[in-house]
Amino acid sequence: MVKTIKKRKRRKSPRVAERRNRIIDKTRELVAEFGIENVTIRQLADECGVAVATLYNQFGSLDGVLSAALEVDFRGRFEPISQRTQDLSPAEKLNERISVSTREILGRLREYTRSVIFYYFHRTAHSKLRAAIHDFTTSDFQHIVEEIRAHGDLQPWVDPETFADDMITQLYAIVMKWAQGYIKDKELRIRLIRAATASFIGISTGKTSESFKKLIAAEK
Repeated sequence: MVKTIKKRKRRKSPRVAERRNRIIDKTRELVAEFGIENVTIRQLADECGVAVATLYNQFGSLDGVLSAALEVDFRGRFEPISQRTQDLSPAEKLNERISVSTREILGRLREYTRSVIFYYFHRTAHSKLRAAIHDFTTSDFQHIVEEIRAHGDLQPWVDPETFADDMITQLYAIVMKWAQGYIKDKELRIRLIRAATASFIGISTGKTSESFKKLIAAEK
């Protein structure tokens, strides 16, 4: 009888994990300072104190480093919110996501957000990097839409995935206007809340629709 030998997955050593985290943190700093399209593999290696070959071995390419940093950022921000708000209503979940995101955009993530959003809407944005900026946030909003469906309050014509994709594109466009200086800091949150809430009112019925109407009414 021939025994099948299963290969054990090699665990990353604490040293390798620490180095990866350090590289990702430095990548985010460079993105904020220089813009995604201006970060080079040599610059990143020098700033992190590692060889270029180390970056290629660990991430595969410069785009691999950048996408890893972007994914860590977006996942790191939205996963805790998702877990913390899982028992809230869809309207409360929406309000919490936009409120937390706006505080961070106007605070510690100001220049980073400018760089990321400018890149996102650039015609030459790499698909892998654009996906890292877009996909997790869209998935998070899709869960809210699917929850509305589970409550029996979703309009029958709504496709959750398509709606979430359109919703994120709309919200990112508003952030883009802020980054360009067309929307003032104090106006950003209310603009995001109104746009998102109006869209959710349009796709929902019953108590869910009423809760979104109360949310937007409270912002007047």
